[in-house]
This record gives sequence, C-alpha cells and structure tokens, in this order.
Amino acid sequence: MQDVAALILVGGKGKRLESLTETRSKPYVSFYGKYRIIDFALSSLSHSFISNVGLLCQYEPFDLMRYIGSGADWDLADFDSGISFLTPYVRTNDELVFQKGTANAVLSQIEYVRKLDAKYILILSGDQIYKINFEDVVQKHIESGAELTILTNKLDEDLSRYGIIEYDENHRIIGFEEKPENPKTNNVSMGIYLFNKDFLLDVLPKADTLVDFGNDLIPYILSTNHNVYAYPFEGQFFDVGTTKSLYEANFYFLDNPGTISPSGDKMRIYSKPRDYSANIIKEGGSARRSAISDGCVIHGEVYHSILSYHVLVKKGAKIYESIVMPDSIIEEDVELKNAIVDENVTVMKGSKLIFDTPTVVSATMKEVKANE
Repeated sequence: MQDVAALILVGGKGKRLESLTETRSKPYVSFYGKYRIIDFALSSLSHSFISNVGLLCQYEPFDLMRYIGSGADWDLADFDSGISFLTPYVRTNDELVFQKGTANAVLSQIEYVRKLDAKYILILSGDQIYKINFEDVVQKHIESGAELTILTNKLDEDLSRYGIIEYDENHRIIGFEEKPENPKTNNVSMGIYLFNKDFLLDVLPKADTLVDFGNDLIPYILSTNHNVYAYPFEGQFFDVGTTKSLYEANFYFLDNPGTISPSGDKMRIYSKPRDYSANIIKEGGSARRSAISDGCVIHGEVYHSILSYHVLVKKGAKIYESIVMPDSIIEEDVELKNAIVDENVTVMKGSKLIFDTPTVVSATMKEVKANE
C-alpha cells in the first residue's frame, strides 16, 4: 500500500521483563523458540504490503538493528522504501533529541514523518504478538471518514494494564480511560493507531507536553471532537510486557499447534533464518508436548516446554512447563519447572529451579552462569 507508511515503536526499556531486557530491547526478546517478538509486527506489515517502515529506536538497539538489517527476510527491502532505523540524534545547537514517551518519540522524528510520501501513518508497537491484515484496517478507516482509527481487542482479564475504549454502533469512539480501576467495558486499546498524515502532523506538536499516546495525546484528541473510530480486531492479541504474559503467550501457541505459521497460511510469521542442523534426541532423551527448535541436542527429559535454537540438555536433566531461550545449556540432573531461562547461560549441574509462577532464570542466580 503506497499510501501507507508505518512507524514501529521499539525504544522502551521493558523493565517488567526483568533480566530479559537488561541488555536487549523488548522487541528482540526470543519468542516461541525460533522467533523474536518483532517478527509479528514486521510480518503483518509485509503481508499488508506496507514496506515503508521506520523503527523508532532508543534503548539497546544494536542487536535488533543487526537482526532486522535491510528487512529482506520479511520481504521489506524495497528499492524506494524499506526499513529506516530512527535513533536519537544531536541538533546543531548540541541538544540531544531523545524519546520521553510514545507520542513524544514520534514527535522527535517529525521531519521524517513530514517527508514521508504517504497519506496515512500507521503507528504500532514492536512488542506485541498478533497477525493482522492492515489492508482491511486502512479500508475501514477511509470508509468511516476517520482522522484516527484505534485498533481494539476484547480481553477477559488483566484489564488494568490497558486503555479502555467505548464506541457506538458505528464504531465511533465515545469514551476512553487509561488503565481504570473499574473498567466500563472489556474493549482494550491495542496501542495501534492509524492517522491521516495531515492530522498527525497537526496534533503532533502537542506531544512536547502530552508525551504518551494512551495517557495524554489520545484523551486530548477525543476531547477536541475529532473523528476517531475503533477497529475491533477479533484475532489473538498478546501484549507481552510482563514475564507472566510472555510465558502465557508462548504456551498459547504451544497448546494450539499450527496457529503461528501453518502450511499454506497467507499470514505466516517470518523470522531471520538460522544455519543450525536439525535437533537431535539422544538415546535416553525424550521430548513430549514440546516445541524444539533447530540445533538442539537433548539427552534428558523435556515435557510441555519450549526450547529455542541451539540448546543443549544434558543427561538426567528434567525440564517441565518451561521456556529455554537460545544458546543455553542445561547441565546434568538439573530440574526446571515454570522457568524462563535467559539466553546464552548455563544452569549448573544438579540445580533445582522449581517455581510456582513463571520466573526468569538469569546469570544473576547462584545456580546459573553466563556462557563465554
């Protein structure tokens, strides 16, 4: 869609994911073995034929930038558009321009937005899990005469983490509350916005003081009687901003096999290919009800778990209801349950890391060391 350009917000610190984001941005966190979280946004844009994409980077961007590269693995490396990495910069007066919040992040790149050859600007987060055809979103946006369309989703729990949206029978938004204690509905904002470019440029200077979309700019826009509509998205949507939500999203796909990239799916999720051999289950090893990525070698027992690529599980180890991220080693006689093992670490021989709730296992624990 030549009339649409996308901006992906990837600059947040993701503190609620604990050590998983200490040295990497949240969109670069491993997901369901072979993927990174950013793959879902990039793949949805690719399938929607939106190839003019700017990534607003700030926190720990280097691994993410190296991973995405030109965007060719997501079919986004067009000659006259493609991926642009938008980083903090210094103005001629030596002022450092950095992001103070989501809306302010876009304001910091207002000249980039102004120069985009597009009528519509799609703003989305790089740390959510979904499969969306944005072509339909754009079509509904145009038909409604909206200046801004906000994607919504119905959730049954944990509503306190979201903005709550009320809309009428025509999907015109008539109410919005950011993270209310007593929500009036379960229609949550997905934090995905489609703006008319001219309208965005008109309201964006307000983001100098109204720094966040959800907390500040969206309530302001609604208070000024503009045409703001909802697009109810009925597919699966996960905001994986906490260890609990990251864990639950991973296991949703494990327990619903084929929902990410089934054969013949027109909305398959792409990722950067890795040159690892097929996984190997050695004599005495086993893997049941589990997702095992390429390059894994299993001598122990894996049950209802997710192993990312290039994981070694040694003899006598038992992994239950857990996620092991890339390039990690599980030594002999280790027991894991409800664990999220960070990347590139070794869980030491004989360690018993059994938790009641999903818990990140990182190199800061005495039972764990960072791999050299």
